[in-house]
Amino acid sequence: MKKTLFIVLFLSLSLTSCRKIISSVGSLGIEKLSSEDYKAVATNDDYRLDIPKYLKEMKALHDEASFEYANIYKEVYVVVLDESKQKFISLFQELEMYDESKTPLENYADFQMKSIKESLVNSRNNIVPIKIKNLSTKHYELHGILVPDGIEIGYLLGFIESNQKMYMVMTWTLKERYQKYENTMKTIQKSFTLIN
Repeated sequence: MKKTLFIVLFLSLSLTSCRKIISSVGSLGIEKLSSEDYKAVATNDDYRLDIPKYLKEMKALHDEASFEYANIYKEVYVVVLDESKQKFISLFQELEMYDESKTPLENYADFQMKSIKESLVNSRNNIVPIKIKNLSTKHYELHGILVPDGIEIGYLLGFIESNQKMYMVMTWTLKERYQKYENTMKTIQKSFTLIN
């Protein structure tokens, strides 16, 4: 009986240790990918993103997303939401939530940031200087603890305005892996290109 209990405890501790080792190795270093490590993915003849080849389409990340890719082992996620710019402006004016002193992009980014922050505690954010050719954009880092899961998460969020649409490009990972994948997420954000 004691021998069986010892074996069960040993196996349990071994599995726990293996998980900790895998987790810590996954968070070490900074990911350095070459251009050959990315693939271009177009959506609905609307826009294109360059994403790492290790990301696979995953349709269950967000109900309203037009683009959903992830790698659950690396804990790296990319989602794009897009909506009609005029419908957004009209709806928010009707609801008296549109600030006429701000641009459509500023209104959109403010609303989306507020919405995301509602699902986080201890959130903190800062502006990230990313430019996308010929488009008005705003980019933010956002860190916090996801409610109710208690998972610490790091987002790199891009808000983009075109003539017809507003876009939100969400890239995220676990807090302890954010520094590792930060450059990769910036590359994804910078690659956003309108097709039309």
